[in-house]
Amino acid sequence: MGYLKVIKTAVFVFPILCIFLSLPFLIYHYRKYGSISFFRFLLIFSFFFYLLCAYFLVILPLPPISRVLNYTRAYYNLKPFFVVPEIISSGEFNIIDPDTYVFLLNQKYIEPLFNILMTIPFGIYLRYYFKCGFFKCLLLSFMLSLFFELTQLSGLYFIYPRPYRLFDVNDLINNTSGGVIGFLITPLFSIFLPSREVIDSNDYLKGSFVSVGRMCVSVFIDYFFIGLVSMILFNFIRFKYACFLYLFINFVCFVIIPIITSGYTFGKWILKFRNVSDSFDGHVSFFRYFVRWLFVHGFILNGLIILIVVNNRFFNVSFYVWIIYGIILFLFFVSCFNSLIISKDLFINRFLKINSESVIGIDDEV
Repeated sequence: MGYLKVIKTAVFVFPILCIFLSLPFLIYHYRKYGSISFFRFLLIFSFFFYLLCAYFLVILPLPPISRVLNYTRAYYNLKPFFVVPEIISSGEFNIIDPDTYVFLLNQKYIEPLFNILMTIPFGIYLRYYFKCGFFKCLLLSFMLSLFFELTQLSGLYFIYPRPYRLFDVNDLINNTSGGVIGFLITPLFSIFLPSREVIDSNDYLKGSFVSVGRMCVSVFIDYFFIGLVSMILFNFIRFKYACFLYLFINFVCFVIIPIITSGYTFGKWILKFRNVSDSFDGHVSFFRYFVRWLFVHGFILNGLIILIVVNNRFFNVSFYVWIIYGIILFLFFVSCFNSLIISKDLFINRFLKINSESVIGIDDEV
């Protein structure tokens, strides 16, 4: 039941951590391949989920600090295979008598088996997806186990006054062995799955088209950059002008920079795609960029911020203005959803004839 409780905790926490874990992964794969298949997405996030479950198995349940203060047991055990002499000397286990095997179901003796099983998936992931060799898998399995044991020895990074779990050299041996076993049995599973090379080639082929997910990650990067620059500059101006500075930085990011860089924003440059038009030279005019920014970024995405600042700092915004803005915002997201499903692009881009062009193959050739 304890193990099931840990897995339930991981299921609850995992979506929250996904927000922080997924972005670097998405950026890396979008930049390298241009797209992410559902199978790759499932593989990577199952790997994150597995690591989260394993980590929670190591640290949970968390005892009260007041109880840990009264612990007097040893901090560590450096004696390998100490359970083997205990089993032999107990006289209750006979290897040729199956009836005595029930003696090994004692938690003290079955725990090494669970420690081995815990890292078998790690070895499988390392060989199948990350293409690690035997010695690299051995080293990484040992490092993962060492991380777990040091987490315990440090009292969860010194949150606790002393370790509440034992640093055990046997856990290092068992966890490392589990990773090696996983490496060795990987062919039993990989014959039913596409190879990493096939996954990569399929994603690379699809990367010639800019997906909606790639666009969204690009916008997220741009707004992260805008927020970072804004927070730095806010320290040098009065608060009442902060909204105008933020809009100016937003305007520079989505209008001025793309004109200067031939269609790139900071996010698009990282993910290797740009905006082009149907014109002869492919350049998007200032007017088109400005209209899109005014509608999408100026009014829709930042309109709420503007209304809040105006309402709090200058004059009370009429209730009817809030209602009208809410209706327009709702209609915008409905139309976006509809156009993304049908044409895989925003309707404002299609109206202004602004296209997205992947440059992964172009950059690789250059």
